[in-house]
Amino acid sequence: MDLGLVGPAQSKYLFHFTGRNSGSRPNWVPEHIRGMSPQERLDAILREEKFRVFAPFGAAMPGESGSLGMPCLCLSESSTEHLAHLVAARGFSPWGLVFSREAIHAKGGGAVAYLPEHAHDDLRRSGLGHWAVRTSEGSTWLHEREWRVPFASGEAMIKSVMAILIADAEWRPAMEPSGQWVDGETELPLPGPVSPEAVEQDDYPRLWRDSSIWVWNQQKRDFSKYAPGELR
Repeated sequence: MDLGLVGPAQSKYLFHFTGRNSGSRPNWVPEHIRGMSPQERLDAILREEKFRVFAPFGAAMPGESGSLGMPCLCLSESSTEHLAHLVAARGFSPWGLVFSREAIHAKGGGAVAYLPEHAHDDLRRSGLGHWAVRTSEGSTWLHEREWRVPFASGEAMIKSVMAILIADAEWRPAMEPSGQWVDGETELPLPGPVSPEAVEQDDYPRLWRDSSIWVWNQQKRDFSKYAPGELR
């Protein structure tokens, strides 16, 4: 579905950031995930080809366990100029995955509403609190245009992405067995482990090989974009 042209305050890009340098994280997210660096989370997502999604802050009513809210994949709609602001002033780490608005809309996602507390409470009572962010005096969330995709299973498989966002052009994800075999002496292809000389080759995860890579340059406040397979 074509969602139409975006205006100057909007963007066709939605970013799932794998880390922030500030702010707390829901305590219902497993500790080992909370303790990962943005690069480690990105590496795990590329290797597993899936998101592990959890309930966002504020989806459940006060007094209820926050984890009772609907698990959601959260993304930020951001132009290049606004991304520079999020990274420089709001503590977002420029590591993650990039999707189009159309792709997220096709998965049942959409932009959240930013609502005053009484209206947000009404949505939470109806079980739809994950579609809104509560605003109040001192709220610090109006800087972000957030989109969410509900996934009741707590997992979301990834077939493709528009791009992978990194902040270091020298970074690479961990390599893994590729299922391709060669003769360790001649390096000629083999159909499998058919001899003692057979060696399985390692390669980067499929998403890394098949996706565009966008490297964020904070000084230039812009991306360097690489075609699939260019950063090997």
